Amino acid sequence: MASRLLTWRILLIIVVVIMSARLYQLQMVNSESNRFGIDPEATTRRNVMVGPRRGEIFAADGATLLAESVPIYSLAVVPGRLPDARQQPWERAEVFARLGHVTQLSATLTLTPTTVLVERPALRRMLQDLGPLPPLDGTAPLTLTIAPEYSLRALDLTRTYSDVLSFNSPLEAMVARERVRPYQPVLVAEAIGNDVAMAISENGNYLPGAQVIASYQRHYPQSAAVPSFSHMLGYIGRITECELHVANPASTWLTSMTEVIGQSGRCGLLRKPVDPASFGLPPYQVDDRIGKDGLEASYERELRGRIGLDTVFVDALNRPVSPLERVYPVENGHNLVLAIDVAFQAEVERLLRDWIAEGEARRLNAPEAYKRDYDPIVAGSAVVLDPRDGRILAVVSLPTFDNNVWVDPNRQADLMALLSPSDPEALAELLRLAPLTNRAISGQYPPGSTLKQFVGAAALQKGVIAADTQLRDPGLLRLIERGGALFELPNSTRNRDNGLINIADAMRLSSNVFFASIAGGNDQAINLDDRALRITGMQIEGLVEGLEWFHFGRSSGVDIAGEASGLLPTRTWKAAVKREAWTTGDTYNTAIGQGDLLVTPLQLAVAAGGIALDGTIYRPHVVARITDSNGATVRTIAPEVISRAPVDPVHLQAIRYGMRDSVINVPNRTAHPECAGLDLAGKTGTAEYGPLVVRPDGRLARQSHAWFVGFAPYDNPEIVVAVLIEGTGDLGDGSSTMAMPAVTQIMQAYFQVAPPADAPGNCPVLPVRSPVERVDVEEGGEEE
Repeated sequence: MASRLLTWRILLIIVVVIMSARLYQLQMVNSESNRFGIDPEATTRRNVMVGPRRGEIFAADGATLLAESVPIYSLAVVPGRLPDARQQPWERAEVFARLGHVTQLSATLTLTPTTVLVERPALRRMLQDLGPLPPLDGTAPLTLTIAPEYSLRALDLTRTYSDVLSFNSPLEAMVARERVRPYQPVLVAEAIGNDVAMAISENGNYLPGAQVIASYQRHYPQSAAVPSFSHMLGYIGRITECELHVANPASTWLTSMTEVIGQSGRCGLLRKPVDPASFGLPPYQVDDRIGKDGLEASYERELRGRIGLDTVFVDALNRPVSPLERVYPVENGHNLVLAIDVAFQAEVERLLRDWIAEGEARRLNAPEAYKRDYDPIVAGSAVVLDPRDGRILAVVSLPTFDNNVWVDPNRQADLMALLSPSDPEALAELLRLAPLTNRAISGQYPPGSTLKQFVGAAALQKGVIAADTQLRDPGLLRLIERGGALFELPNSTRNRDNGLINIADAMRLSSNVFFASIAGGNDQAINLDDRALRITGMQIEGLVEGLEWFHFGRSSGVDIAGEASGLLPTRTWKAAVKREAWTTGDTYNTAIGQGDLLVTPLQLAVAAGGIALDGTIYRPHVVARITDSNGATVRTIAPEVISRAPVDPVHLQAIRYGMRDSVINVPNRTAHPECAGLDLAGKTGTAEYGPLVVRPDGRLARQSHAWFVGFAPYDNPEIVVAVLIEGTGDLGDGSSTMAMPAVTQIMQAYFQVAPPADAPGNCPVLPVRSPVERVDVEEGGEEE
C-alpha cells in the first residue's frame, strides 16, 4: 500500500514538473517578451519611412505646368516577407520568376558543365525552346538569357536539372544589393502599368513579399517644345551615397564631425548639418530622389516635403509580423510659381536661335578664309530681368537639352548620348557644345566694351574726371612697361583718331583709349603731345573697387543652382595664380573688359540694372511665390537688395545719357526709336578670346564674342536685357548688327511693340523675323 502511494506521488510530482516546465516554456521561452525582447515598444517596433509627393512648378500664370509629379505605381519587395532562402528556396525563386514576368525583366540560366548538352539531348532541346544557345566556349559555364515570358518554364527546368542548371533572377540580385533591413521595402520597378499593379495586388497570396507602392514620376511638359526651360528647371535623380550623407542631418556636432571624417576619403570635405530633432528620423532613404540642378536643386527643401512615418512589429529576425501603422502623416512638397511667361520665354529662345543661325550664315559666307575656318556658331545666351525687384522674366542658354531624358526610363539611350556617346567624333562635338552648361549663369566670358559704363560711373564718382572732362584720343595708346617692353592699346583695327572727347562721346565711340586712361592713367603714354590732359587714373585698386559696387566678381545669389562668380583680377590674384607682377597694360585691358576679367551674362544684366535705376541692385530670382497643394500662397519672394552702388545720381544720369547716345547717334539705327518703336539705351561689346589668327595682311587677330546690354524705357526702366552670341563679334560687327538687334526684338516682344509702320528708309531690314508684326497703314486708311 505504501509503495503504491509512493508511486502515485512520484507520478504526480512528474506531472506537476512537466506542466510547470511547459507553462514556463509558454510564458517565458515562447512569450512575446522573448520573441520581441524585454521592452516590446522599444525593440519590436520598426520605423518605415513614407516618401512625400514632390511639389510642382508652374509658370507665371499659376496654371501652366513646367514640372509635374505624375502619379504612378512602383513595385517593391519586402525581403522579410519572402519565402525563406534556406527552407523554401524554390518557392522564393518562383516569386522572383513571376515578378520578373510581370515587370518584363529577363532572368538567366547558368549551365555547367556544358558537356551535358551532348550527354543529355533532351536538355539541349528544352534549352533551345527557351532561346538560341550561344556558342560554347570550351568548358566555361554557359549563360542563357531568358525572355520574361519564359521565366517560369526556365525555373521548372532548373528543378528537373538542378545538378547542372541554376536560375538567376535580376530582382533577387537587386534585393541583395540594397542591404536593407528585412522589413524595409526595396524598389525593383518603377512606373508599372495599372493593370500590372492590380494583378500583383489581387494575387498577393502567390507573390509573398511583393508590394505595390503609390509613387510619382517627374515630367517636364514644356521642355520638349521650349528646351531652354531645361537649364532653368534642372532635373531630379537618385540620391548618391555622398548626397545622402549631406541631406540627412546629424543629431549632434560630434556625430556630424565623425561622419564627415569617415566619408572624407570617398566624398571629399562635406558640410554636414546638425539638427537635434532629427534623431532616428532621416529625411532621405537610399532609394530617394533629389534635385540635381536648376530650381529642382535650389528649392529641394520646399519641393521635397516631409516624410511620413509608419511602424511595424517584427520578430527576432526582423521579419514583419503585423500590418503597417501610420504614426506621422506625410506632407507633400510645396509648389513653385515662377515669374516666367511661357510664350515670352519661347519667343526669346526663338529670337536667340535665329540670330545664332544668322551668325553661322555669316561665318560660312565670310569673305576672309580664316573666318570660314572658325568653329560653327552654335552658342549664345539671353537674360531678361526687371531691375526694380530682380525678377527674371526670361533666361535662355543655347545649346540646350530636354531634361525629360533624366526622368523618363524609356529615354536611356538619349541620356547616354547626352552624357557619353560611344562615337569619338560625337564625344568631341559634345564637349565643344557643352549643352548641359547653363551659359547664362555659369558661362564666364570677357565682357568687352559692355564694361565701360561701369568704369565710367566709378571714375566719375571717384573724381578722376567730370562729365565734361575731355581727354585726347589719338586712336592708340602707347607706353613703355616697367620691364622696358612696348605696350600698345588700339581703339580698333582702324586706329581712328577721335580727337578730344568727353565720357558721352567715349561711350558712343566705344573709345578704348578714353576708358583705359581713366582706369590706368595716361600720364605714362609716350604718344600724347604736351597739350593733352594727363591723369593718373583710378589704378587697378580703384577700378576693382568701383566694379565691386556693381557686384562684379561675386555670385548674385540667383535661385538657380550652378551660378559662377566671375573673376575680377587684382595684383594679388595675378601674383598668386600667374606668378607675375601687375602692369599698367593689365589695368588697361581690364578697363575695356578684356584680359583676365570674366563675367556671366546674368552678372552683366544685374549690374546694368543698377545703372538703369539709382544704383540699387537686387538679387535676381525666378520664383515669384511658393504655394501649398491647394494653391494657397505660403511665401512670396520679396525683393532683396544685394548692393547699392555709391554713385551720385547725376553721374548715373551722365552714363545713361551716354548709353542712349550709343544707340541713337551711331551708324546702325536698329535700336533708334524711329526704327524700334521703343526708347531704349544700351552698350555694345566685342570681346576677343581664343588663339591668335594671322590675317592676310600679316596682322594678328582673335575671334570675338558679340554682346549687347540695354534697358527700356529710357525714362522709366522696366526691363534689362543682356544678349551674348558667341564667336560672332568680328562677323560683320556682330555686336551692332546681331546682338543689338536681338536685344531690340526681345524688348519689342516684351512690350508687344511692332516696328513703326512709318519708319524712315534708313532703318535696317533685319534678317530675323520681328516678334510683333506691324500693320502697315495705307494712305487714307486706318489701322486694323
